[in-house]
Amino acid sequence: MPQALDFTSNVYLSITLSSSSSLFSSPSSLASTSSSLTYQGPVGSLPDVQLYSIPKPNWGNIQEEVLSDIRGREGVVRVDIVQPPRQRKKRDEL
Repeated sequence: MPQALDFTSNVYLSITLSSSSSLFSSPSSLASTSSSLTYQGPVGSLPDVQLYSIPKPNWGNIQEEVLSDIRGREGVVRVDIVQPPRQRKKRDEL
């Protein structure tokens, strides 16, 4: 992922795009169609999976609308809400 993610302020969406879609060559154009969505960059070395963010205060009111809109776009294969990493528990030492 391109930078440290701020899960306290944002909700992150991992969006898989079809390689035959115009969004595949210009993934930032998906963010330009929604005032709440910000393009973050590709997820690792996966060219078809892109990361977008939405400010948390906006997310609660428009979650279903945004997800429905994105899923309805031509070339969008899958949309996942990225969960914040869980902190690992330290094992007891003997």
